[in-house]
Amino acid sequence: MQERSTSKREFISFIVVIAVLVLLKEHLCTISSMDEIRNYNLSRAIAMGLIPYRDFNMVMTPFFFQVFAIPLMLSRTLFMCRLSYSLYLVFTEWVFYRIVKEKCGHKVALILCLCSIPFLDIATYNTMFFVFAMHSYDLLRKKAGIRTDILLGVVTTLAALSRQTSGSLLLILCLILILRSSEKSERIKNAFWFLVGMGGICVAFLIYLLATGSFGAFWDHCFFAIFKTDGNSAIAMSGIPGLLFVLTGSIIDILNFRKTKDKDQLFHLLIGLMIFTIGVPIVDQMHMVYAGMWFAFPVVKFIVDRISNKLTSNIWLILDIGAIALSLVFTFLSFRGSVFVNDIEELRYIPLPPDIKAYQDISEINKLYEEQGYEVTVFAKESALISIVGGEFHAPYDLFLKGNLGLTDPMSYAEEACSKENSIILVTEGYNESDWEAPEGIEEYITTHCHPIYSYSQYVWYMPDQ
Repeated sequence: MQERSTSKREFISFIVVIAVLVLLKEHLCTISSMDEIRNYNLSRAIAMGLIPYRDFNMVMTPFFFQVFAIPLMLSRTLFMCRLSYSLYLVFTEWVFYRIVKEKCGHKVALILCLCSIPFLDIATYNTMFFVFAMHSYDLLRKKAGIRTDILLGVVTTLAALSRQTSGSLLLILCLILILRSSEKSERIKNAFWFLVGMGGICVAFLIYLLATGSFGAFWDHCFFAIFKTDGNSAIAMSGIPGLLFVLTGSIIDILNFRKTKDKDQLFHLLIGLMIFTIGVPIVDQMHMVYAGMWFAFPVVKFIVDRISNKLTSNIWLILDIGAIALSLVFTFLSFRGSVFVNDIEELRYIPLPPDIKAYQDISEINKLYEEQGYEVTVFAKESALISIVGGEFHAPYDLFLKGNLGLTDPMSYAEEACSKENSIILVTEGYNESDWEAPEGIEEYITTHCHPIYSYSQYVWYMPDQ
């Protein structure tokens, strides 16, 4: 009874501390990355009644954006989106905490969660995949049975509908593990129920695609385009700590498995390698933080086991306070210099960069041209932000990135814009230098076939030479 009471107190203290830190960090963070804007913009498009793939482009599978479009139907604001993200990040931390606590105890689990908060940016489809991967690990460790196998099929299929590459690998891995870890007489039965869980989600998704008329467009964007495009790839210094945890944690898992032959060690390693694929092909903090978290706990456990006699309650308290202070410092630094603007409906109560007025001016200039009968096309890294400021959505230009345009040649959009008599094209000077994910050659084609008519800061409006 006392143990249960202690566990309840630990859980309540964990939820309260983590929730406060996450909510503060998420709501006081100044918009500094287009990743948040683009994620919000895709969910708001669904909330506006648009259908993924049929009405707008994206290479990602849709489950994450569909889930977070639901609260936006109540209030289509970035504040509501951040609130939803915050709650999901708290849930993510709780799932991680529960797994680590079982292996390492409350103190290690708490400190790892506290230390991860400063490095978690926003919730993305990668976060959703991470949660499904952790649930897969939980289910793999349970004794095989109809309910467990069906749930594993459901969870891994939803993982694929959140991030198709990593999710598909996870699904295949779990099917193989079911076949390899089951008794010979049970393999076919266990695999069957796994496929039942998988098939139920697949059939429901197929019906959705057919009912919305997005079946062909889905395969264009989410499957065939993956093999056509060179995609985006980058390695940033911010991703190196995560890589080091992956390497060290993998070695520890391998050594422990060779020593104990415990399947849990093998499952942890293999699921961790699936989580690591989030960082392919972009190795940075946002993509590597989840693999870093996953492999951090065998590393920390390895260290704690060797110095546990020196880790008194006071030292653990100091470590916790230090981690909380670190999170608050990161929150303050991300908030510093921000402004609040009340006349942008969807961005109210959100800390904004001081140059937000420039995007309001650009949106107004575009509307003036449209009122004169022109069709304005925007090729800019901040296209989604300009659309949000103006209360609009423009596909495919709000996500005009390598690998996000399906099988359509990106240059065809520039060619089409330059061929219309009533066309005005807005392009950022140094388009590719300002956005390494932008397709090559767009700015050069426009400047060759059009002439400038107006400029504002680094933005230039062009009309076709006709």
